[in-house]
Amino acid sequence: ATVAAGGNATICSSGTYTLAGTMGGSATSITWTTSGSGTFSSATSTTAVYTPSAADIAAGSVTLTITTDNPAGPCNAVTDVMTLTISPAATVNAGPNDVICSNGSANLVGTFGGSATGVTWTTSGSGTFGSSTSASTTYTPSAADISSGTVTLTITTNDPAGPCTSATDFITLTISPAATAAAGANQTICAGSTVTLTGSIGGSATTSTW
Repeated sequence: ATVAAGGNATICSSGTYTLAGTMGGSATSITWTTSGSGTFSSATSTTAVYTPSAADIAAGSVTLTITTDNPAGPCNAVTDVMTLTISPAATVNAGPNDVICSNGSANLVGTFGGSATGVTWTTSGSGTFGSSTSASTTYTPSAADISSGTVTLTITTNDPAGPCTSATDFITLTISPAATAAAGANQTICAGSTVTLTGSIGGSATTSTW
């Protein structure tokens, strides 16, 4: 009986691996086993798909063993092994959606992890970041942002070395117009008379008090 597990391989923790085992000689069937706790789509298929478990991912690698059946006659079952290395996926979180006043700035609280080593913020608008490459930063809306009322702020990790790709997340920033008030021009009146005030309000203001 002959058997081969295929070459060692590396996958991203967010993915699966399709095995490339082979058998020959007097072998008529095989069984896959793992040193970890992941699952095979069919442990008796030479080309089974292996899905790593959370414990496999934490360990960083597993050994996958292919074993033939014990053929009739004097020949014994044989085994072969391969090492499956599991790279941590890049992770990123943009934080919660936020609402700010048009005369202020948003405090962004992004985070990243896994195999990611850096991030970049981008905007659907034209405002400015305190630092577009810092996970925690500020965003100051532009006049166009304020006019549109909302912008989408997207945080994207770098593309890590190995099989894992970059990760992306976003928040919606709502921009409320600032309240405005004008008392009108200075006036001079005669003592004992009255004056008609010409105040005005705008933006998000709905009432006023003198």
